[in-house]
Parts: sequence; C-alpha cells; structure tokens
Amino acid sequence: MNSCDFNLEIFKGPVGISCSGGADSSLLLYLLMKYSKEKIHIFTTVSNFKQRKTSQVILNVINQCIKLTGNINIEHHLHYCEEQNIKNLFSICKEWLSNDYIKVMYTGITNNPPIEVLNSFNNKMDIVDSKDRDSTIKKEEFINKFYMPFRNMDKQCIADLYDYYGLIDNLYPITRSCEWIPQLGGSDPGLGHCGNCWWCEERKWGFQKYV
Repeated sequence: MNSCDFNLEIFKGPVGISCSGGADSSLLLYLLMKYSKEKIHIFTTVSNFKQRKTSQVILNVINQCIKLTGNINIEHHLHYCEEQNIKNLFSICKEWLSNDYIKVMYTGITNNPPIEVLNSFNNKMDIVDSKDRDSTIKKEEFINKFYMPFRNMDKQCIADLYDYYGLIDNLYPITRSCEWIPQLGGSDPGLGHCGNCWWCEERKWGFQKYV
C-alpha cells in the first residue's frame, strides 16, 4: 500500500503550501518551486510551546529552495500561536481558500511506517492509531482543495525522492523533524534532533540508508 510511485500535480492560479521545515513539507516546497509557474504562498505555524524553533528552520529551508530552483515568486506567511493543533495549523489556509486568494493548498502529510516498525519505536503517539495515517488504507490525495501528494507514501519513499532529486546533501540536512519538548526529558537539542521523540525515530527509520 506504501507505493513510492509519485506524480506531482501542478495546479493553476496562486497556490498555497503548509511548510514547517520538516523533511516532508520541505521536499514538497522544493518540488512546487521547481515546477510551478504560479505565485506560491507558504504558510508556517510557529508554536510558542515549542520555543518557536520552526521560525528559524523554515527560513533556512526557503532560502535553500530559492538557491536550488531560482524561484522567487513566493510569499511567506508566519502565524504564531501558543500551542499548535489541527485547528490553528490550517485556520489561515482555510480562510485564504474560502476567499479564493489561493486555488489549492498543498500539504506534505505522509503515511505511517508499517505497524511492525511503529511497534519498535520507543515513543508511542496517538498518531499511530490515526486512520489519516494508517499505512494499510489507500487514501484520497485531494480533499476540499487540500492536495496531499505524499499521503500514501511513507518516510522511506520520501527519502528515496530526496535521493532521486539530488537533495540528500543540500536540502535534507537543514530540515528538522524533531518535536522535542521538556516533558520528554533529556537536553534541548536546539535546532538539531533529540533522536528520541516519535518524529525523530520515524526520520531515522526513513533515511537510514542515506545518512
């Protein structure tokens, strides 16, 4: 069910993309900037609860994507909140869609790893049980103007796409997937990776043969 076959659809009109600076959304941003001729609006939600690290990572990712693609037909929108959740993550995007400021919203959501891999992770999260990321279920990629081209692909497929497009050494290293918070224990990894949170474990599993 986790096929790595991939074909990115490029839509007309100004488009939006939700980009956090993680490996998935950063790859999608690069591909959109590489192949789209339309104005691209980049939406980033920054959490005060997570020390606003996303705001620093995303700027590095955007600058690198500009360097790699030469595309400057973009506009970046930073949204700050106390704690990120599904509602405020996409609230501004939905408003822009409803007002027809953008035609389509791209997101980099991916499938979970297979269940046996999930069971090997030290940290368990509710996302493991989410039908939205259930790796055994084939899911629609376009819903209510939200386009999710990676929705049926897991992190190993994302890693293979980084390799295919020659991005392992120049884009991947500046992305950040870590979701460390003090409650997890250990020391603050800064803009690096703690190596212990669910997202770090998924990243290590996905990119293991490239790093």
